[in-house]
Amino acid sequence: MTNTGADRAALAQAVAAGVLRVLGVARLTGGRGVEAATYHPGGKVVGVVVRDDAVSVHVVARGRSLTRVVEDVRAATREVLSARGRPVPVEVVVEDLELDHLARGGLEET
Repeated sequence: MTNTGADRAALAQAVAAGVLRVLGVARLTGGRGVEAATYHPGGKVVGVVVRDDAVSVHVVARGRSLTRVVEDVRAATREVLSARGRPVPVEVVVEDLELDHLARGGLEET
């Protein structure tokens, strides 16, 4: 399925919005090296790579079990993709951890 840059950008923005609502996601990130982003005329969506055959989401996690964060990010992304008729595989990459919460009392187990 081929999409225009505008279609990819709209999908990437919707995925980003859904992922940023996930408990334990500190932020989206471009990662290290080659930036993980969906590029479009006039800008980019950092941390979400939309391809024809898959979507990759790159996050910085904090305050929760990584397993739960990854599961919830994948579920949020799949929800957006399904709503837009794009049921493709989802890759979740935890690029980094934000650890400042540990000084305030540790992990939340939610």
